[in-house]
Amino acid sequence: MSMFKILVSDIINFLGDHIIQVKGSFENRAVAYIKPIEETDEYTLDWINSSHINKQEIAENSLARVIICDPSITYSPNLLDAGKVLIQVDNPRLVISMVANKFFSVKPEIGISKNTTIHPEARIASSVSIDSYCVVGKCVIGENTIIHANVTIYDNVIIGDNCLIHAGTVIGTDGLGCNRLKDGTLVKFPHFGGVEIGNDVEIGANCQIARGALSNTIIGDGSKLNGLCFIAHNCVLGKNVWITGNTMLAGSVKVKDNVTIYSGVIIREQRTIGKESVIGMGSVVTKDIPDNEVWFGSPAKNSKL
Repeated sequence: MSMFKILVSDIINFLGDHIIQVKGSFENRAVAYIKPIEETDEYTLDWINSSHINKQEIAENSLARVIICDPSITYSPNLLDAGKVLIQVDNPRLVISMVANKFFSVKPEIGISKNTTIHPEARIASSVSIDSYCVVGKCVIGENTIIHANVTIYDNVIIGDNCLIHAGTVIGTDGLGCNRLKDGTLVKFPHFGGVEIGNDVEIGANCQIARGALSNTIIGDGSKLNGLCFIAHNCVLGKNVWITGNTMLAGSVKVKDNVTIYSGVIIREQRTIGKESVIGMGSVVTKDIPDNEVWFGSPAKNSKL
């Protein structure tokens, strides 16, 4: 990225009501990049996590001249003399994420790789990007969605707008629900459903999302799944569900809006996870979880019990 490309005034206008106050003169000021703390220079957009105990010291010593921070940092004479700008917000980590996604993220070029196989009846928006060696069945893919290399999308899958599907993920496989004959022979229950993925969803590398048996498996708007997650048939995820890596949801699990599930969690089939609940790392969930609770352990229990 060339120097002085992003005006600080544009960042401030973008953030709008997220800003509590701005200290220092930002007229004609611009930044060029976001860098690790050890590489920060005067052209960096810096930020200070609210969890630091030495926030004032970090602000004073940073080589950056524009810093996103919380209001506990005083605009001292040293900061004034250095000509620094403090953009003060409630949650600097959230705000730097918003700014980075808006101004600094590099998106792939729109288009479909010649090494990708597309079903002739697939409906793919013109703004979609699909990388090499993907296989796309008879499905629907919405505007501005990005699909990285080696993704397989089966028939009867709907993917919304502004989604991001990372490499190696498989969407729309059969689930595996079986019954046994008297001699032990397995009889698989057929799968006629599909997968519905909402808008603004991100699915990490090497995930698997199975289609429903009769109804659809659903991933709600704004949900984010890290790599190596398995979502079984007929699971229904609400809006803004956050699932970190190597987590497994068995069949027909329902996860309501704004739930957070940390790494290595296993959830038994047909359980319901209440809205805004949190499940701790490595937990095994065998019971329904009510709204607004924190559970962890194996088997998982309410943290307050």
